[in-house]
Amino acid sequence: MKKIDLHIHTVPTFSDSAFAFSIETFKRYVTEAHLDAVAVTNHDVFDGKQFRLIQSALDAVVFPGIEINVEDGHVLVIASASELEDFEAKTRLVTQKITKIGDRLSIEELKKIFGDLGNYLVIPHSDKAPPITGATLETLKPYVCAGEVDSAKKFVRAIKDDTKLTPVLFSDARMKTDLATLPTRQTFVDCGDMSCCRFR
Repeated sequence: MKKIDLHIHTVPTFSDSAFAFSIETFKRYVTEAHLDAVAVTNHDVFDGKQFRLIQSALDAVVFPGIEINVEDGHVLVIASASELEDFEAKTRLVTQKITKIGDRLSIEELKKIFGDLGNYLVIPHSDKAPPITGATLETLKPYVCAGEVDSAKKFVRAIKDDTKLTPVLFSDARMKTDLATLPTRQTFVDCGDMSCCRFR
């Protein structure tokens, strides 16, 4: 079993309150939580230079990702680290389109930017605000690997309900200098070598 947190913020954006990133906090979190893999998923932006610093500093597999405003909800799109340069180019297009609160991508724009979404881990907010629901979720479903929930109670409820997406629980934490209490929300997955994680 591997312990993962694929929803972590390291860059403040207009969707966040201000914070100062700390690589020391991130290292402490990975070590103390015994994490095997993490993903950097900032709101509508990807900082390649910072990602490479994080990747070299952490004793865990680090995946490049982004949290995107899509329709009326949020979706995590996580790539293989071997596709880093391509992912950087695509996420720049997201950042060019989402420049202020209220901006969002349509599913069509998401597909146009990223191409085959089957090449990524696609994790929409499920039982977590703001959720991806209705027709948007149905359109996205062929590419979705799990749905993010925001509590252990919702995780247990979703895992028992065949109509729900396979739930995952992540910290959604900001790795900041003044983070007094480390996050306690992670998910265990049954897989082998995390660096060889399949991105369909």
